[in-house]
Formats: sequence, C-alpha cells, structure tokens
Amino acid sequence: MIASTTASSPAPGDRPDGLAYLRHPTLQGDRIAFVADDDLWTVAAAGGIARRLTAGLSEPSTPCFSPDGRWLAFVGRDEHHPEVHVMPAEGGQAKRLTWLGTDTHVRGWTSAGEIAYATTQGQPFFRNHQGFAVAPTGGPPRALMLGQVNHIAFGAGGRVAIGRNTDDPARWKRYRGGRAGAIWVDAEGSGTYRRLDQLAGNVTAPMWIGERLYFLGDGEGVGNLYSCRADGGDVRRHTDHDSYYARQAQSDGKRIVYACGARLWLFDPAQGASRELAIETPAHRTQAARRFVPSADHLEWFKPHPAGHSIAIVARGQLFAMPLWEGAPTRRSDDAPRAGADAAASGTELPAARLRRGQWLADGTTMIAASDASGEERLVVFASDGARTLPWDTGHVSALVAAPVGTQVAFANHRNEVWIGDVESGVLIAVDTSTHGRSDDLAWSPDGAWLAYTFAADTRHVALRLFSVAARTVTALTEPEFRDSAPAFDPEGRYLYFVSVRTFDPVYDNVRFDL
Repeated sequence: MIASTTASSPAPGDRPDGLAYLRHPTLQGDRIAFVADDDLWTVAAAGGIARRLTAGLSEPSTPCFSPDGRWLAFVGRDEHHPEVHVMPAEGGQAKRLTWLGTDTHVRGWTSAGEIAYATTQGQPFFRNHQGFAVAPTGGPPRALMLGQVNHIAFGAGGRVAIGRNTDDPARWKRYRGGRAGAIWVDAEGSGTYRRLDQLAGNVTAPMWIGERLYFLGDGEGVGNLYSCRADGGDVRRHTDHDSYYARQAQSDGKRIVYACGARLWLFDPAQGASRELAIETPAHRTQAARRFVPSADHLEWFKPHPAGHSIAIVARGQLFAMPLWEGAPTRRSDDAPRAGADAAASGTELPAARLRRGQWLADGTTMIAASDASGEERLVVFASDGARTLPWDTGHVSALVAAPVGTQVAFANHRNEVWIGDVESGVLIAVDTSTHGRSDDLAWSPDGAWLAYTFAADTRHVALRLFSVAARTVTALTEPEFRDSAPAFDPEGRYLYFVSVRTFDPVYDNVRFDL
C-alpha cells in the first residue's frame, strides 16, 4: 500500500521558527512554566527564550508551581496513565506520586503544602471528579471531602472556591445546559459553600487575588477573564478576546497567566491590563517532523477504474491513482502549496485542501473529486491539462457517482438534494429533494439514461426512485413502507437490485420479556 508524508499544521496561522503552541501555563513570581511540544518549559514572566524542563515520552499537562516556587507539580503520562508527578522547579528528576489509572488534573497546592488534584478514580461516571491532596514527598492521598469538583482555589483567610463541571469552555463553546460550569465559594473558611448563580455563561478556573474572585467565562460569547466579589456581585470583565477563548488560567495570588490563541498572556490587576508574552521555544519539532505514514491505516475511499486495471484511493484527504499490480501511485492535487515553517523545515509542501470521493469519469482518464480548497466544498475535475473547479454550489457532498458513459456525474448533499451535472457543458439538473433525509445511495444504469437513488419519504421509511435523464421525470420504484437501500443495475440494465429491511419477525427479549 502507498505511504504518504505528514507534518502538523501551524496553529493558528503560520508560525516562524522558534514559536510553538503554548498551553497550560502556571505562574509564580517572575517565572512561568507551560506545556509545548509535549514537554514542560520555563521562562521569565516578561517573556523571552524558554528553557525545556522535561524530555519525556508522553504529554504532560496542568503544571502548577508550589507557593514557594521550589516545586512543580504536573500530570505525566510516561507510564500511560495520567498520574500526579512532582519535580524541582529548576529541572531534574520527576517523582510519581499517584497510581490512579484514571482522568486526573493538578489544581493547586493546599496551605499545608500538599498538591491538590481532581480525579475520577473510584467514581462510577467518567466526568465525576473528586478532590484529593497528596504530599510532594509521597504517601497516601487525602480526600478533600468537597463532593464533585473540577477546580480548587485557596485564598487568604481560609477562603476556598471550587468549580463543578468546570471543564474547558473552549471545547464546548457557549454551552448553556445542565453541565455548564458553576463556581461555589466558602468566603469565611467555615466549610459552608454557596453557589454563585449570578455568573453568566459557562465558567471555569476560579482564582483568588485579594478579596476578589477571578474566573474565565463565555457569558458574552467568547471566553474572557472576569472577576467578582466573594458573594458573586460586582462582576467585571478584564480582557477583550474576540477570536479565541481565554483558557487554562492560573494565578500566584498577584497576577494571572492564561493561554489564548496558542500564545500566553499575563494579566496584572494593578495595571488592569493583559498583554501577550513574546516567548520562543527553539527546538526540533518532533511532532511536526516529516515522517511516512502507512496509508492503509487511513484509507477513506476507493473506486475502481472503469476498465478495472487501476484504482482511485483517498487516504488522509489526498487522492491517488494507482495500478492494481505494478506501477507507482500518483497524487492528484488541485491546491496551491501552502508554505509554512513546518513545510520549510521538512522540505515538504503542505496540501491546503481535503479531497473526498475521488473517481474516474467514463473516459477513464479524467478524474473528479470533492474539494474544500476554496473554503466551501466544490467538485474539482482533474484532466491531463490540469485541475479546474466547477462553479456549482454543491453543499457538502454525501454521494458522488460518475455516469458510465458521457461526462455527467450525479451527486447528493447534506441539503437532502440530488443533482446531475455535466462536467463539460456545466449544465446542472435538479433531480429531487427530500424534507426528511439524505439520498446517500446513487446508481447509474449502464447506458447512463437512468439514475436510481434512495429517497427518504419520512423519518422512518426510505424508498427507491428512478430519474430519466432525457425526460427529466421521476418514477417511484418501491412503496415507502420499508427501508430500501443500495440500488444497483445488472450489467445489461434489465434489472435493479437493492437491499431492503422489510421482514417483520418479532422476538421476545430474554431480559425485558418484551417484543
């Protein structure tokens, strides 16, 4: 099977050499630690060239400085499971502290110098996190007895804030359902918590600075940094990000560091402003390096040549044509090469488009495929003189079949429409539209005069219909009483075969004793 090269795309946009995707920052005084290139790095709070702290085999996450700045706790996965680790903040050997085997996140340090973390260990549901603490020297974990908790923030005077359902809102933008994040506050350190119901949107990452509680929320559409009093009043917005969510915020009790748009930002309450930090991580990009990938592991689509001697293959969004036995595969491409730092470093040019449902037309030379190179999906024709994009508004193509004769193709889309288009003349014919579902199965007759297709008559029944290309008329082939699919003409065009779910054979269930 063919193999293809790959390199990860810069995000967001092309990034010059020395810059990486920065996330999970933590702050202590004038130092920041963060995750980039699947390792921990440290840099001055003013920015600059970062220094790598780890060279592990897997991805670390949620690092957190100890209050004195001597230690760095984090979740490591070198032994496969996410477990709490601790290491000297200046670098050195990391020590594993937990053996949980479940989803785990470091969330801070207690006043007693323990590492606070949230985990689903021992819980019946995978999102039901509980709070625990473990000493940096090791030993059995201590349950914090806070119930369900994702985030924990300790403030002066014994005050505590906990976040429930406070996952990253950037992964579930503008969610307003029952699992939206909520913050509960113990303002006096008495052990009694009150939910701050007046906070709008999906909130996360509570942090104490002085008397105010800071948090991230998307109540105004995009995730930004806010603060309020301990009782939830006097809500103020402190940042104005409108393209990317503010994420993964942490505080040292004086300032706040967070990620946004793959960059790190520092907020200083004394100045009331947030600024982007210029941070460089000069290193070999292991994850972005050129490598060969077995295409068989990523096979998306295949279609035989009309004469049967070759096959069209789509793997990893690229279209290939290859002989069945001998000869090299060739790639069809309609996009202009997109140069970037990764492409320059690896010596490759990154394709800017994803191709789908590639196949030959009836002439056995020209190929056609759906492409998103323009930002909206269109059909692209690959001929000997180059590629050209057809001007049709196809929508998202759910089925594409070239006619066995001539230059016509039939396609269906996400709008539940079926169309026939002539690649040469550009004529587009509307075949049918359903209000209940897509027509994903299309079949041409051997002479190209008829198109059979599935039609959703309602939400439960699918029938077969036949379209005459010459007369432009539709004929119902089956009654809409069952679920018919996979129409196929016999080689001489005399019969139409199809699959149908139409047997009513009730059987008693052995557990519920119902039909």
